Amino acid sequence: MAHSTVFIAVDFGTAFSGYCFKIAGSTQLRQPVWGEEHSLKTCKTPTSILFDENGKFLKFGYDAVIFYSKQIRTNEAKKFYLFDNFKMELYGQVLHRDVMLTAKNGKKMRAMKVFSESLRFMKDHALEMIGKHTARAKPSASDATWILTVPAIWSASAKQFMREAATEAGLVTEYQPDRLIVALEPEAASVWCRQLPRDGFVERDLAASDKIKDFPGTKYMVVDCGGGTIDITVHEVVEGGCLKELHKVSGSDMGGQKVDKNFKTFLIELFSRKVFDEFEKNHPSELQRLMYDFSNCKGYEKDVLVQCPFNLQQIASRYQGIKDYFKKACGAEWESGQILLPGEKMRSLHDDSLRSIESLIKDILKNLKIDYLFLVGGFGLSPYVNSLVREKFGGQCKVVCPADAQMAVLYGAVTFGTNPNVVLSRISRFTYGIEIGNLFDETKHRGKRKYVTKEGKVYCDVCFKSLVKKDESVRFNEVREHDFIPLEKDQKTACFSFYRTERKTAEFTDEPGMTKIGSLTVSMPVIKEGSSRSVILKIKFGFTEMQATATDVDSGESGSVKLDFLSK
Repeated sequence: MAHSTVFIAVDFGTAFSGYCFKIAGSTQLRQPVWGEEHSLKTCKTPTSILFDENGKFLKFGYDAVIFYSKQIRTNEAKKFYLFDNFKMELYGQVLHRDVMLTAKNGKKMRAMKVFSESLRFMKDHALEMIGKHTARAKPSASDATWILTVPAIWSASAKQFMREAATEAGLVTEYQPDRLIVALEPEAASVWCRQLPRDGFVERDLAASDKIKDFPGTKYMVVDCGGGTIDITVHEVVEGGCLKELHKVSGSDMGGQKVDKNFKTFLIELFSRKVFDEFEKNHPSELQRLMYDFSNCKGYEKDVLVQCPFNLQQIASRYQGIKDYFKKACGAEWESGQILLPGEKMRSLHDDSLRSIESLIKDILKNLKIDYLFLVGGFGLSPYVNSLVREKFGGQCKVVCPADAQMAVLYGAVTFGTNPNVVLSRISRFTYGIEIGNLFDETKHRGKRKYVTKEGKVYCDVCFKSLVKKDESVRFNEVREHDFIPLEKDQKTACFSFYRTERKTAEFTDEPGMTKIGSLTVSMPVIKEGSSRSVILKIKFGFTEMQATATDVDSGESGSVKLDFLSK
C-alpha cells in the first residue's frame, strides 16, 4: 500500500456523526466544530441528509434539518427527501444492495445511495478541512487511509454494505481496498483507553499512584454505550502488546436513543398522539431542539427541567389547558413553560437500556474474570448507566470511564488505523463451511437429496463440512487449507458452495438457519490415468470478509472469490 499522508476516522453514528484526522508524522488529533452558524457548538453533527425532489444531494447535518424545517413553513417540504437516524436500518435486517429507506415525505430511496452520499459529504468536508490545516495542497481521497467505525454486533452483511457504500462514495477505489479499514467501535475505543494517562479518565476512577496495567495476561471488557447500540468486546493483552478476543462480540439495540424513544412515547401519552403528530409534522426543527435539550438532561441524575417548545404548547392548548395534561399520573409536572422530570421518572426512561446493559455484562462475567471494564460512548457518561455498572460490577473488576468517553471511538479509530492488526484473533460469531458429498447412508441421510455418479455410486450431496465453528478463535488473516476430491473421475470443474449457520454441530446445508454466502468454481482441465484429481481449498479469514481460493493440483488452475454476505 502506498504511504498515507493522513489518517481520517469517520464515526457514522445513529443520531450524530463526525470525523477526526491525524497528519502522518504528527501526534495531534484534529476535528471540526459543528453547528456554529446555527448558534450551536458540537463535536458531531446530526446524521440527517437531504435530497431534492429529483433525488440530488442537497445538505447534511444541522444544515439539512434547518433547511427542511424552513420548507415545512412554506409547505414545500413534501418535495424533499429527508432521512435521519437511519444507521440502525442496517441492524438485524436481511440486507441486499437494493434495500430501500423511507424518507420523511413517505417516498423511498435506495439505502446504498443514502449511506454513500452521507459518506461522500464527510469525505469532502474532511479533505477541505485538512487542506486548510496543511501547507500542502488539498489532499485527495487516495492520499488518506480511511477508518470507518461500525458496531461490533452488526452482521457481516452490514459491514460489507458500509464498505461498498464507502467505495461508492469515493473514499477508496476497488483497486485500493486496503486504504479503507472497517473498525469495530469498541475495539477502536479499547485502543484509545489503553494508552490514556491517569488524568484521561474520570477523576475518581484512578488514584494518584494508579495506572492502567497493560502487560500480557491483563484482561478487560469494553462496554460501548452509543446512541443506537450497546456494544461489548473482551480482550486479553498478549506478548508484543497485541490483543486477542476472549468472548464473541455481544450487545443490543438499547443505546441512548432507546431513552429518547421512551421520552417521545411519554410525550405522546402526555399530550396525545394527535397533538404530538401535528407538532412533529409541522415543527421538526423545534422537535430536534427539544430532543437535543433532553439529551443534555441525560447527563444529570436528579430532577431536570426540559423547555417545552412554543408550538407544542400552542397545539396542545387548543384541546385543554397545559396544566390539565399534568393532572393525570404521568410522573412529571408543569413548571412555567417547562416540563419537570423528577429523578424517578428519568430513571424509568432509562430502564430498558439499563436492564439490557446489566444482562449483557452479567452473562459474560459468569465465565470470565477480568481486570478492567472500560465504559465508553456518549451514553456511557449517563449517571444512570455509570451508577449501574459501578454498583453491579465494581466489586468484580476496576470500572473506569474516559473523561472524553463520547469521543473514545473516534479518537481510537485513528490510532487503530495506524495498527489495524493490533487484534490478533477474534471469536467467530458463526459456523462457516461448504457443501460436500458423502457416500449415502440410509441411517444418516434418509430423506436427503441423492447424487448418483457415472460409476453408480450414490452420495448425499447436501452434507455440510465446517471450516470454522461458532465461538472458535480465528487469527487475523489466518489461512486454513483443505483437500477435496471430485465426485466424478472425469470432472472438468469443481464447484464449492459456502454456507454459514449459528449451529456448532450442523450436518446438512438444507437445515433451518443455513445461509448461502458465496460460491467458487475452479477449472480441472488435465485428466490423467491415476492422477490424484484433487483440489486444495484455502480460506483466508480477514476482518470483514473471507477469501476462498481453490487450486486444481494437476493443472495448477485456480479460482478465487471474496465471500459475499449481502443477499441477492
